[in-house]
Amino acid sequence: MLRIVTQNIWGKNSRWQERADAIGRNMDDLEVDIVCIQESAPDHFEYLKSHSFARFPLAYYAPSDDGIVTPYAQGLAMFSRLPALDCGKVDIGRERETRNGWMRIVQYMTVETPSRHSLTVFNTHLFLSGGQKETGIKSCLDFMQREQFAGCQHILTGDFNINLDTQPKCLTALAEHGYADLWTAKHASQTGYTAPHRLDRLLVKRIDGHFTQRASLDRVVSVSLVNAEPINDGSLLLSDHIGVMATINLDYNTASTIR
Repeated sequence: MLRIVTQNIWGKNSRWQERADAIGRNMDDLEVDIVCIQESAPDHFEYLKSHSFARFPLAYYAPSDDGIVTPYAQGLAMFSRLPALDCGKVDIGRERETRNGWMRIVQYMTVETPSRHSLTVFNTHLFLSGGQKETGIKSCLDFMQREQFAGCQHILTGDFNINLDTQPKCLTALAEHGYADLWTAKHASQTGYTAPHRLDRLLVKRIDGHFTQRASLDRVVSVSLVNAEPINDGSLLLSDHIGVMATINLDYNTASTIR
């Protein structure tokens, strides 16, 4: 079984070291294999690598901005217990309609399990700008269709900044190319809201999640929310997003060719 978590970790906000360490302990307790993080600055990542996620032997950071356009750097991070065959990132455009012109990116890691199944995990944090939401999904899809990722299962995960329940138009390109929302596939009408989350506000959206090829859905064992419970007697949320974990059986006897 392979367990993959996506978590917008809320950067260096509000007691960030305490929150990050608690998330790291949860990932150890759940025996997670790959953690995909959004909203991590370079120094924040160094803390995660040496403290919160120190039990993951592989740590990979991808900066999403050079600090020139925006006031501080931000990026994506992946932590893995499996060795990586390849990893990298691609820029997919800057925000145009918001105050901060963040560069949006897709980070990827290809891993091979002990049973020699290969899987590429794509981690992203997409556009806030309304006019760029569909563009962001299409850019992810264009990247995933490259020849280097052919023949292996894909997991597209992250903070999509799209309400995955009520904005299907933004996801049309994924559906047309045979990708399915894992939460919807496994939970049907259950909401699974992930953000925005505060102690004094109800959850109203599901913007964090996982997608994979429909031909691989039988390999998906479960999808669940993680890192949802406050700590310190209920006074501290681990993030303003709830994480999502997908459990995948890569030894499931499906067709070897992914279409």
